[in-house]
Amino acid sequence: MRLKVTVAYNGANFVGWQRQSKGRTVQKTIEDVISVILNQPTEITASGRTDSGVSALGQVFHFDSDFNISPQQWQKALNTQLPDDIYIKDVCAVSDDFHARYNVVSKRYDYCIQTGDYDVFSYPFVYQLNRSLDLDKMRECAAMFVGEHDFTSFNATPLEILPYQIRTIKRLDIIDEKDKVRLIFEGKGFLRYMVRMISQVLIEVGLGRLNSQDIQSMFELNSKQACKLNAPAQGLVLVEVRYDC
Repeated sequence: MRLKVTVAYNGANFVGWQRQSKGRTVQKTIEDVISVILNQPTEITASGRTDSGVSALGQVFHFDSDFNISPQQWQKALNTQLPDDIYIKDVCAVSDDFHARYNVVSKRYDYCIQTGDYDVFSYPFVYQLNRSLDLDKMRECAAMFVGEHDFTSFNATPLEILPYQIRTIKRLDIIDEKDKVRLIFEGKGFLRYMVRMISQVLIEVGLGRLNSQDIQSMFELNSKQACKLNAPAQGLVLVEVRYDC
């Protein structure tokens, strides 16, 4: 049986999703628990990886099991053994051809910025900018990123690894939440640091340091040297991964 699992985690306590030789990762923490339950080494496949410090409300992964328990029992068993900074929100049985990465229809990432006073309760999940932003200018420039574009200038994935860096952003909204500003990104897929780099570009616009002409120049340069901006990891959350199934 193939199981599709939706998981939330506090990224502040991990060096990222992907299993690594050093440091605590979400993937290895979950795999270790599943492997104990199944009494055999087990690998999980996620919709994608999140970097160190990035959290998730709706990351999705799949794994295969011959263990004869229901998805609801799996959810309870996993949550009983996982640490407090990881929580399994849902487990469901899917067809054997379901793939958590390749079947993604869209993803939603939120980037949250504290524009009011420093907040000791939200700092692990919100970028503490603690300065006001010009949201009208940010929205004007955000529109430049919506649609299909070559995002070579706005991500850290080397061209030698992935020459084709055209992606589609379906939605980039900027929401005023009084003392916070939320940037909502939706698209089928994002390249390494892409959301964080665009977020920092828009923050610079909101601070009056960049404008639409600067962004247009970055697009036209189509170079890894065009943009060196990257917003802090703690403001980023993977909110949801959508599938047809």
